[in-house]
Amino acid sequence: MFDPSSRALLRQAPDLPGLDPETLDELLTAAHIELATVRLLSREGGPEAASDVLDRVRRLASTFEAYVALNLRPEQTRAAAFVAACAHQILSRVRETVSGRPTVVSGDAIGSSISATLLFLIADRAADAAEVAGQLRAKGEGRAVRRSLILSVRELATSNLTTLIERDLSDDPIATGDSREVATDLLLRECAYVVQGLGQEARGRVVSDPDIRLRLKRVIRLSEASEVEIDPALEGTVHHQFAGPHHLATLLSRLVDGMQAAMLVRLPTPSGAQANTWTDWLLSQTHSRPFLWINHLKAVRTGYLDRGKSMVMTSPTGSGKTTLSVLKIAATLSAGESVVYLAPTHALVDQVETDLSAQIGDLESVSVVEDVALDELGDRLPPFSVMTPERCLALLGFAPELFDNVGLLVFDEFHLISADDPATSSKVSARAIDAMLALLTFLRRRKEADLLLLSAMVANGAEIARWLQAVTGREVEAFDDPWKPTRQLRSCVIYNRSDVLEAEKAASKAKTQAARSRVPAQPLGLFSLISGWHPKRPEKLVVQALTERRPPLVKNAKGKLTSNRNEVAAQIAADYATVGKRVIVFCNDTKACGSVAGQINGLLAPATIALDEAQEEMRKSVLKDVGAADATFDPTGCRAAVHHGDLLPLERRLTESVFRVRRDAESEDLGLDVVAATSTIAQGLNLPCDVVILAGTDRSTVDDPSGNPRTDLRPHEILNALGRAGRAAYAATGLAIVVPAKPIGVKIGNLSLPSEGILKTIFSEQDACDVVYDPIELLLDRIEVSANPDPKVQSIIRRLSAVTTAGESGFDDIVRRSLGFFQRREANALRADKWLERRRTALRAAEEQLEDPPVLDWQREIAVRNGVPPRLIGRLAEALDHAPVEMTATEDWINWLLDIVAEQPLDLTIFVRETALESVFGRAYTNTTKPKATAKRILAALKTLVSMWCEGRTLVEIEAWLLAFIRKHEGEVRQQANQSSTAQRARRFVIRITPDLGFLCGVLGQIVAYRAAEAGEVMLPVIDMLPQMVRAGDYDRHHAALRQSTSNASRVETFETYSALQGYFMAGASAEMDVVRDEVSTAILLQSFNDANDLEF
Repeated sequence: MFDPSSRALLRQAPDLPGLDPETLDELLTAAHIELATVRLLSREGGPEAASDVLDRVRRLASTFEAYVALNLRPEQTRAAAFVAACAHQILSRVRETVSGRPTVVSGDAIGSSISATLLFLIADRAADAAEVAGQLRAKGEGRAVRRSLILSVRELATSNLTTLIERDLSDDPIATGDSREVATDLLLRECAYVVQGLGQEARGRVVSDPDIRLRLKRVIRLSEASEVEIDPALEGTVHHQFAGPHHLATLLSRLVDGMQAAMLVRLPTPSGAQANTWTDWLLSQTHSRPFLWINHLKAVRTGYLDRGKSMVMTSPTGSGKTTLSVLKIAATLSAGESVVYLAPTHALVDQVETDLSAQIGDLESVSVVEDVALDELGDRLPPFSVMTPERCLALLGFAPELFDNVGLLVFDEFHLISADDPATSSKVSARAIDAMLALLTFLRRRKEADLLLLSAMVANGAEIARWLQAVTGREVEAFDDPWKPTRQLRSCVIYNRSDVLEAEKAASKAKTQAARSRVPAQPLGLFSLISGWHPKRPEKLVVQALTERRPPLVKNAKGKLTSNRNEVAAQIAADYATVGKRVIVFCNDTKACGSVAGQINGLLAPATIALDEAQEEMRKSVLKDVGAADATFDPTGCRAAVHHGDLLPLERRLTESVFRVRRDAESEDLGLDVVAATSTIAQGLNLPCDVVILAGTDRSTVDDPSGNPRTDLRPHEILNALGRAGRAAYAATGLAIVVPAKPIGVKIGNLSLPSEGILKTIFSEQDACDVVYDPIELLLDRIEVSANPDPKVQSIIRRLSAVTTAGESGFDDIVRRSLGFFQRREANALRADKWLERRRTALRAAEEQLEDPPVLDWQREIAVRNGVPPRLIGRLAEALDHAPVEMTATEDWINWLLDIVAEQPLDLTIFVRETALESVFGRAYTNTTKPKATAKRILAALKTLVSMWCEGRTLVEIEAWLLAFIRKHEGEVRQQANQSSTAQRARRFVIRITPDLGFLCGVLGQIVAYRAAEAGEVMLPVIDMLPQMVRAGDYDRHHAALRQSTSNASRVETFETYSALQGYFMAGASAEMDVVRDEVSTAILLQSFNDANDLEF
């Protein structure tokens, strides 16, 4: 459960009788297991319930807190504080059933939640402190000073510093009467001033009393036990002591140094950055993130923020890599250079824009350039540009000068550059090749730029750093600190073999076959008290029930029991949602997502929290675009919703927004508590979550947009999904449960489990288990064995065979700088050179087999750059003389383009992936004996679909047309294609095929741009906009301008507005985009006047 860094800290704790520091992590893990299962799900066992484990935890809390307060072993203070705080955190969760009481702050004591908050801060665990501080309650406390103190501690720990520093503590009245209570208030007010002073310092404010340590010493001195003589007529003395203020001041004195060191405003100006710009940005960030975590400080000490320093960061999921990237981005922007941020998918590009806008916005705005026309980009990329690797590679190909001011490349989830393990797969990943080429091409263009590569999955980060250092000739640091602010309890569902056998016997007596095939069994959770998988040490394993219910195992046609993963996962998820936990269930395909969400909604009462205004607007746009409420993925009123690759971007944002809504712990309102998502979107999914359930350890190939043939999830994919459990400052301890693809039966009294297999992966000590393999090396090895007709392989053959303007071959430019060649040279330089020459010879032979027709040099260059055959470029260039240059509608240009492709219909798969065609057209594409005729028919269908898409037709309407087309052309089949209730085919046309059509439009744009430059003319503006218009479904540029002017715009609604305003538009295909925008603005204004006049009558 604990990461290696935290385990090391626990083992530094003082050695006490009966409390061995070597096994503290086991004790705390056992307590968390009990909380996450028995106590949570039984809904019994109140705060006073007996438990040997919890009794020992109580002893930990009091004993180690005393060590910290008394400063008995200063060198072990952080370790002792961490142990005590963890123990207090567990005990506070046990007492969660007692609500409504204010946090204890008195002359005699302070509450355990305050102690835990301060102890975590002493231990440099700010995220844990923030979570515990959320439990502090001031409501109900009768004395104003104490209310302010409770609130101040909570605000400091949760970084809500604005409220903290604006509070006027001197305004709190102190009720007279009981002199002891008055003295207590005065002492506690002094402590509150210290807390406020720390907040002021963290915000970069001038502190009114800079010597806060002196103030704390005074409180400690005045709170100590003292004797006062009473009236001489009476004998004896009065003893005074204020244990509560004394303990509070003592703990505060222990945390001052650590909190000051973690203050963001104390970061020095990085080398190369402008000091004023950097300082102003730091001050702006103290509103949201005034403190850094310990791993952040460790990374900063490496000097990676300085200009000229690069880093490969392979820290775990949830360890704050985003914060470290933001710091490096800010340092680069403060130096006056621009930044390119690569995110692996369009969804993550949007997420990066949302997440980083608030953090970088004071320096530069975040610009998504994925769909921006070249004309709009100008001569240079925006200061902070976000894009996919594919877009980066394309821009480097046809407009490399855009990157001339880039000082930093951030590559998020950089394991994307890796091929599959060649020992298990021979597939050449097109995405991996494009990602690797994007990185190498960028380094060729901007060798002096800094790099920041981020991934929690990569095992050979140090090797990647050495490779990049060899390629760039500059320093590259490898940072793989295992610390993270959250912890995951991992569990695998198992079954009591004897229980299953009895249930199977009972089920066999049922009257129907369906009933006999369902075997009710209680899912048990297998936990490990120690890190890693150690089946030979059963005493370190714990088995607990995950639910009191018995979702059935199901017999297949062969009579063998299957895991019934979806129903089991749904039941467990529903139980945790019932007790207020937020759950993500990762499923193997979109169908399973719907099944799981549907079952959970059937088990739970509906949600009662209404959508806010922004969410309601998103929902209206979604309903308008889809065309029917039943066909939308609408989370409204649901306790469970889906999240997968078939959701429209607006549906995805709506679901995430509703899931993120905060709810008061004492509220009875019900909201969206469960998201059922495909495992493919686990990468980068950033949602608050207490529990992750992995429903199966494989995925459906039908649902994989890249056509990946693997069915089993790779270890890093499983661990990445499990790593989503828990979130800093929300749920420090997350629970991750795996329902294996095949049920695991055990003998409970005598656990005998395999050393290898899925259990070894689940309980793996490290997330980073994915070795990066060079896709270029793998491809070259395949080329040597045999020529391959795969279009991607052929495109790489052309790229490697091309000659640069400097006379260098693509082979030397790319392969000599490749990761594979570097690895071979590190192992044996002579053998590496021989390998290189063999591959060069094989490449020449492969190039000769391509039989490309002769084309002009510039046409070949565009072909190589885009990975398409030169003959297609030649045909497009030749057809330009007959282009519809006067036409402004997207569909007119797409029709013309597809007509050119139709001359050689099999060229369809050059720019549209076969997997995408299969997912949209089904058997109308696959059931054929005449490929050319089928391709021509599909091209004609694409023309109709683009027309419908760009003319404001709903997804339901597009789906209806597609269904009719498929049924007409799928041939002789037993059962016709089924109707999709969610317009799945239309969705996949929009999500998977329109980007491919946009790619074809981009190729056309490069041809036209070259021809225009050669003739000294300006490129036709409408062509530059075609890629984004076909992707977005814009009828023409006026429609595009309308869409861009509206946030969360509905495509259908903006088309309706466009149709109403069309009479005002005059600009043609050659007009500049600014003219088009002006016409749209004028038309909206005139229409509003007309509407106002109509109202008067």
